[in-house]
Amino acid sequence: MANLLHEDGLGGKGLSVNSFAERSGMSTMYVRKLCRDGKIFGARLHTKTRQWWIYPPAKLLCEPRKSRGNTSTPMRSTSLDVKQA
Repeated sequence: MANLLHEDGLGGKGLSVNSFAERSGMSTMYVRKLCRDGKIFGARLHTKTRQWWIYPPAKLLCEPRKSRGNTSTPMRSTSLDVKQA
């Protein structure tokens, strides 16, 4: 199993885009788009691997989009806690 936490060199541990998307209930592609657009506070692009890592305190700076089919689903919270394992 791949390591889902990433050491930033300063003592902080970040989540991969896949694990952040799974925890927040969004697709991986949508989380990458939010990272590129600067909509996730705490998201950083690794300079060598060119992968996004999301460090605490992670926070969405916009409302996540609603699902298309189910209109009875309540909106998700915009503040997400990234817990260190």
